[in-house]
Amino acid sequence: MSRATSCAYTHDVAGERFDDVDGQAWRCPHDRHADTDYCVFHQPVRSLAERGISADRIGEAVVETVESSETDENRIFGAVCPGIGLEYAVVDGETTHPIDFRESWILGPVECHSCRFANVVRFDGSVFESRVVFEDGTFTASASFTDAEFRGPVAFNLTTFRRWADLGGATFRREACFRAAVFEKGLFGVGVVFRDAADFMNTRFDSVANFYGATFDCGGLFSSTKFRADAKFTAAALGAPVAVGTNFVDDPSLVDSELPYRDGEIPETCLVLSSARCGGDLQLAETTAESRVSVFDVDLAGDIELRELESVSGEPITVDLRNVDSISGTIEITDHLAFDFGGSVLGDVRLEGIEVTDPDLESFRFENAVFEGFDFGAYRSLFDRLEWRLYGEDDSTPFERENTYLRAKNGAIQVGENAAAREFHFRELLNRGRSHRKRAFGTAASKRDGAGGASRVRFARKWLSNQVLRYTCGYGERPGRVVFASVAVVVAYAVVYALLGVQLTYRGPLAPLAFSFQSFNALVLGIPEVSTPGLGVVVASEAFIGPFFVAIFVFAITQSVGR
Repeated sequence: MSRATSCAYTHDVAGERFDDVDGQAWRCPHDRHADTDYCVFHQPVRSLAERGISADRIGEAVVETVESSETDENRIFGAVCPGIGLEYAVVDGETTHPIDFRESWILGPVECHSCRFANVVRFDGSVFESRVVFEDGTFTASASFTDAEFRGPVAFNLTTFRRWADLGGATFRREACFRAAVFEKGLFGVGVVFRDAADFMNTRFDSVANFYGATFDCGGLFSSTKFRADAKFTAAALGAPVAVGTNFVDDPSLVDSELPYRDGEIPETCLVLSSARCGGDLQLAETTAESRVSVFDVDLAGDIELRELESVSGEPITVDLRNVDSISGTIEITDHLAFDFGGSVLGDVRLEGIEVTDPDLESFRFENAVFEGFDFGAYRSLFDRLEWRLYGEDDSTPFERENTYLRAKNGAIQVGENAAAREFHFRELLNRGRSHRKRAFGTAASKRDGAGGASRVRFARKWLSNQVLRYTCGYGERPGRVVFASVAVVVAYAVVYALLGVQLTYRGPLAPLAFSFQSFNALVLGIPEVSTPGLGVVVASEAFIGPFFVAIFVFAITQSVGR
């Protein structure tokens, strides 16, 4: 091709974006269009229509260019296109050089539905004024949209990226939908900006998904997404509410889910990773969030990194980590964050910031959580401040609480933290007693248990036994209570003896107390003699209670030593 017949367009390539191009200016190598000075890709905007330059004509020119044997012709820097029409096309050239639309201006729709690109595709720094559709397409080689600006809606649904996909620094001003897309070599989304919906539902990332420093003005939707490597949201800015792509507002998987979904959005939520799988680490460090972060029903194989999460509004933010299997890594505790670990498996988690915060039970929820390898001893000061309670004021039943404390106790025993096991065992049996009381005396018990009088009596007996152990020895976890309870019994009987006017062999104001002490220890000291059968019954009752307390004391001491 001679210089005389080639396009007259030149493009400044002095910047870093063109560091692979020699010189300061690039001259378009394509043939001139008709009797004009420019090729089909570089016609003046005002002349596009009159010269028959359409989106389909641009698509045909792209295919012709790629199929050319000229290596330089794949470069189409600074193109001005009324659109690009490549529906159901196969763009597979003679060479492996990229289809290079760097710094181009696409005025109309890009219709590339079911298109397959065999070459590398580059739209770095380009501006798309209208909608962009790459649905059900395939990028066999890498695809780069670095610093591109999308001013219309974008659809990459069902699209497969077989190589690296680069959205670094790109801006999506309208909704961007990547539903069921596949990124086989990962996604580089560092600094990407989503001004509207960022819908990645059912997307699959076979390698790292890097959204470092990304901006999600309307939240990020990653429900049912599969991350087979790390999911990086470090330093991301998360706005709310989470918006859903307009073509999916009636999606039954959202309508019927436990998400508070309505009218095309998920209110009071800025990030949704529900029912997802993550084979690597989940990184949420240094992020800013406007409202709730939902990471529930997630199968998490790696660690979670959640540090320096800041609230944009200054209001408390809930980090929903329910039903995660399993949670390990680093979580920073701050005064403006609340954590819901309900139903999750808490493993080797490092909690930071607990010494400089003042957490309360409103900041944590552990309902039905499982503790496997969680180091209670390292965070004893935190649980001391929480009084070893795992529940605040909520609607959970005593049975549910009992089960949670049982799991916590077993987790503490597993790591050899006996102090924690003792506290959780106490609260486990405390809630078991409340459950017995509810079944014995509650109005709903008869309906659930088919209860007649026999069932109520059985649970009343269990509740009474539970209360005796609670107040006498703290279910074997409070040996000191046995001593105080024994003293109380001795004093109470001493008062009874004084009121009944028992003939005492002792003299002085402490005589009834000494008599009561002897009766309490009758197993060792013998039963003191009394004058009437009625007083004998009273003395015998105390003599019966005394050994009972001795047995309880031995039980409590044995359990404490065993811990």
